[in-house]
Amino acid sequence: MRSWPKHESMILMLAFLAAGLRLQADTAATAATTATAALSSTSASGSTAPAASSPAVPAGPAPWLIGIARFVIADDDGTRSSLQDTIPFLIAADLKSLPSRHISKDAAAQIASLAELRSRFSLGDDLAKKLDTRALGFFDPTLDAGAWRDAISKADQQVTDAEKKLEEERKLKKTNVPEEPDDLVAQLWDGYSKGRLIDTPTAGLDQAAKSANVDLLVTGTVAIRDGYATVGLDGYDADLGREVFSWKDFCSVDDPGPLADEFAKRLERWTAGRNFARLDIRLSPASAELVVDGTPFEGTPPILYAYRRKTLHLYASAAGYSPGSIDVALEPGDEKSVDLKLEPLATGSVSLTTTPGEAQISVDSLPLGQSPITIPLDGSRRIVTAQAKGRESQTLVLPPSGESDLHIDLRPTDGLGPKGRILAAKDSFYQSLGWFVLSIPVTSLSLGVYNGYSEAYSRSGDPSLLSSGYVSYAFLWAAAAATGVTFTFMITHLIKYLASAR
Repeated sequence: MRSWPKHESMILMLAFLAAGLRLQADTAATAATTATAALSSTSASGSTAPAASSPAVPAGPAPWLIGIARFVIADDDGTRSSLQDTIPFLIAADLKSLPSRHISKDAAAQIASLAELRSRFSLGDDLAKKLDTRALGFFDPTLDAGAWRDAISKADQQVTDAEKKLEEERKLKKTNVPEEPDDLVAQLWDGYSKGRLIDTPTAGLDQAAKSANVDLLVTGTVAIRDGYATVGLDGYDADLGREVFSWKDFCSVDDPGPLADEFAKRLERWTAGRNFARLDIRLSPASAELVVDGTPFEGTPPILYAYRRKTLHLYASAAGYSPGSIDVALEPGDEKSVDLKLEPLATGSVSLTTTPGEAQISVDSLPLGQSPITIPLDGSRRIVTAQAKGRESQTLVLPPSGESDLHIDLRPTDGLGPKGRILAAKDSFYQSLGWFVLSIPVTSLSLGVYNGYSEAYSRSGDPSLLSSGYVSYAFLWAAAAATGVTFTFMITHLIKYLASAR
């Protein structure tokens, strides 16, 4: 049997001390969870909040998310009601846009304090686990002396590291909370756009908020009595680890819309955390680009919020329309809506005729009428298409402005179509090119024969050579004429090929 160290009594004392520390840490953590439910709260991204050495106030690009869970029946007798799903979906639909989330300094201080407390308990629990591991190493009979010393040495180092972290945490000052915490971009949980709801919490609000990665979990109850429903709405803030509001109201079972709209407005006001002005902008056309005080607006739909008195300058533009602008004065508490309608540009027209007449005319794939027709121009490039029975359709691009006359000749359908005509013209061109290439050697050979007879006659003066020279000369001209004809055909077919390929 392995001999025990001389300070065996000290080791046993450390083991009991570790167990005691672990028990104290677990008890303290349980008490803190019961009192504040904050030790497992989530940050703006839904992950476990960082240690106290990191900023406790949610910050950065991650949005602050609101999630609405499926409602439950208050008197649970096993029955279901469509209101359990209808009201949450109606609330989400009414919250088309949200103001930025404003966190008060007191709330930010609470979040920072809870994060610091969570960090301390986490480090204390980690130290207790390391002490447990070290103490158990003394009583492991499976280790030989060398392995036992290595295990204890490793456990000692882990305990030292854990103690160092805890000591550093004690020396850290509390997280500084800014005078005015930054506002956060607020958004709805993206499941609603996919026709989904967060499941009704069964394992606790904190766990449900973490599972859905939301910062505010909204739950509700429905109690139906004599055609009316009593609806309760509760909000659980994951950062604070507690409920932050509880509302109750009534609605008709057949028409829950007004109540959902009221709850949506309350959620909007609670999210803002302060008084604000809201401006709904109706753009025409809806595709127009909006610029607010010189900054492009990217939200959909275009809803603006203002938290102090100000005048907004709205500017909108769209292709084919005259730009428009408007100034809107806002004060906190205002709920306004404005129409920003752009007028189409009238910059000319095109008088379009076709052969044959009365062809069907469409502009940008939208039917416009029959030819002859006058098409107004709006400054944009538009595509006009002409179609007639038994004719091939033709397409051209209209000029952006000015006055002009255009004529479209619709050729009879030949069964080939544009692609077939291109291929046929291509084949004809290559055939004519082949004949032209073949005629060149014949002409060159004829020229050589003629030059041979001419040179022989000049040297000998034989009359028979002269007559043969006349024959070769005639053949040379015939070959040259054939080359000229094949060249002309080749050029003609090349022009037709290029024209069909346009």
